[in-house]
Amino acid sequence: MTQSHAGAPGQPAGDDPEFYQEEPTTPIGERPAGRLMMQVLWPAFLVAILAEGVVFSMVDPHELTIVGIHLGDNREAAYTVGFLIFWALSALSSGLTYILSRGDRQPPATSKP
Repeated sequence: MTQSHAGAPGQPAGDDPEFYQEEPTTPIGERPAGRLMMQVLWPAFLVAILAEGVVFSMVDPHELTIVGIHLGDNREAAYTVGFLIFWALSALSSGLTYILSRGDRQPPATSKP
């Protein structure tokens, strides 16, 4: 048996309650990267789902041709590429909104005459 650094002699390290305690972490919503993911990527993901459902309910991937190239040989690939394009476009839009809304929180000081 191994000895714990904080436990009684002969007690394994895995039985020590302090062994399993983790350091407190900041919730993901309070970290800048977490806030970016919640406010930009998640809404963009949801919009991409809706956009793909709407577009591909009206358009069959086998009918898609761009500049003479037939794009619908594999429907799953067309759905995947379409979803990623919709996600990128909506993430770009959400990201721009996020950047523009992060302006100065306080209005500039005005001088009184």
